[in-house]
Amino acid sequence: MTKKGRFEDKVVVVTGASSGIGRSTAIEFAREGAKTVLVSRSADKLERVADEIRSFNPDILIVATDVSDTEQVQQMVKTVLSEFGRIDVLFNNAGSSFVGRVEDSNFLENTREMMEVDYFGTIIVTKEILPIMKEQGEGHIMNMSSVVGRKAFPHFGGYSSAMHAISAFTDSLRQELFGSGIKVSIIHPALTRTPLLDHVRPEDMPPPFRRMTPITVDSVAKAVLNGVYYNQARIVLPFQPKVLILADAISPYLGDLIVRLLANKIFARLLGTYKGKVYHEISY
Repeated sequence: MTKKGRFEDKVVVVTGASSGIGRSTAIEFAREGAKTVLVSRSADKLERVADEIRSFNPDILIVATDVSDTEQVQQMVKTVLSEFGRIDVLFNNAGSSFVGRVEDSNFLENTREMMEVDYFGTIIVTKEILPIMKEQGEGHIMNMSSVVGRKAFPHFGGYSSAMHAISAFTDSLRQELFGSGIKVSIIHPALTRTPLLDHVRPEDMPPPFRRMTPITVDSVAKAVLNGVYYNQARIVLPFQPKVLILADAISPYLGDLIVRLLANKIFARLLGTYKGKVYHEISY
């Protein structure tokens, strides 16, 4: 590297690093000089990401791990410490997503699976890495949520529940760790073009999403790095969801109205959430 990066020699653990936001964020951390640890269930997919990173940063470690399995997470942490000796940044990003109504027969089963990976996975990894950061007297934990972790959308009752749970966990953790030297942040991106919803048919997408142009994984990755570097406690992007969250804080009926209006092409274009293409029309 010719220029010293913002995370030079920092050890950064990224879960869900095999694709989407996790992949893009891991690459950005590595470009900024970090010793990057790629965590996901698929070693093959992680290897492909690692190959990209090795072309400009050799400090890369792959640890195939199911974040919902405590023993696997414990082994992952031991491996990281054996290789790098410390952990400076944790980005809890691993997750899954299912779309469906509350009355659907598989709603309970799907919600349990999301809670196991998205929510409990975040807790398990955090609890295993937290003692290390406490011993160091410093560190930063960034958790992935979503705009629907602040305002639920129809057909997203299960996913919204998991994202809200992560929001509450993060808020509590941030306050508990005040003054410890360990910073805690959360990011709430709007609909992002990742493989997360590739299994969902266009007609089954939540109505507001059918008229929404997704943001890019690169824009989310950059927001994650800035959030860690500048210690931003809560990040919401882009700006339009902030309007929705504010409206919902004033009145849930006003928030519900905006969610319904987002399904309208004209309203969505005026607000800037629709820019000509929707989720299934954009490649990543």
